[in-house]
Amino acid sequence: MHGRITEGTIMADIMAEVNHVKKIYRLNIKEPGIKGAFRNLAHARWTEKTALDDISFQMKEGQALACIGENGAGKSTLIKIMIGILTPTAGDVTVYGGHPRESGKEYLRKIGVVFGQKSNLWTDLPVEESYQAVKTLYRLDPGEYKKNYDMIVQLLELAPILSSPARKLSLGQRMKADIGMAFLHSPRLLYLDEPTIGLDINIKHTIRSFLRQMNQEKGVSIFLTSHDLDDIDEICDDAIVLSGGKLFYNGSLDALKQQYVHERSIRVTGVQKSDIRKYLPDARISREGRVTRIDYPMQAYGAETVLNAVSQAFDIEDISIQAPDIDTVVSHIFSREKEASAL
Repeated sequence: MHGRITEGTIMADIMAEVNHVKKIYRLNIKEPGIKGAFRNLAHARWTEKTALDDISFQMKEGQALACIGENGAGKSTLIKIMIGILTPTAGDVTVYGGHPRESGKEYLRKIGVVFGQKSNLWTDLPVEESYQAVKTLYRLDPGEYKKNYDMIVQLLELAPILSSPARKLSLGQRMKADIGMAFLHSPRLLYLDEPTIGLDINIKHTIRSFLRQMNQEKGVSIFLTSHDLDDIDEICDDAIVLSGGKLFYNGSLDALKQQYVHERSIRVTGVQKSDIRKYLPDARISREGRVTRIDYPMQAYGAETVLNAVSQAFDIEDISIQAPDIDTVVSHIFSREKEASAL
């Protein structure tokens, strides 16, 4: 996994605190048909749905933090509370020492917001004019604006679309332009909600590389919600996991992988001299051509034991050890949650 700005530099300061946050939605129970509609007018019935239940965590300056969860886990509610769009039913959120809904323009100048399914570009204006409008709205210094503008256009490969109105852009072009616009005013914190949804692999790679660079080189903090687990793995180092509105995990992605995945894989290219099962009887073996994949339980075999076994069983031409990916980790987490709730 890529590196991160280390403790003792920009990472030392607490930037955001979420303390015992609860969010309850009050929903009207509607009965079907015309009679049901009249009954609802006369005697409305209500139910409550808890979207977030006693959520607490901190976010540090310069951190890239992913929020992971299944549909309905509370991810969108949480990010909207942190931005200031929603107010918690109970608990408290502070970002840069203030409450998001009460901090006004001062807070908005410090943050950028990108929702994958909603554009901030002016629909009928060329991208370049939307960018100029941001310069005017934020009263940006011309030198700062030009520096950011040139950087964004280069890194996100925006030059071919600057004269095109947003309504004529493809989804990928529009998303790159939206993310670029969020960086024009030099935000210190970027909120991203499903930024690569529906995009092709090349556009995703460009966006992920740009966001990682802004985090590592510029120290921009990132709070990301995404169903694309490659986004999480390539952009973030830390994660919170929500399940049923509750905080299930808060820590590093590496520790999350180690906690919930207990197998590793080795891929070996080369001629097999003897049966690897003789050395690793508890391993699962699969072959495709000259490549052998060995999945082994980490509790049963240490790395040195496995490598010695492989060297005994193969004339090795190439070998790679694969750590568990975040997709596997999340699958394990929620399968365990479902098993526990069924008991």
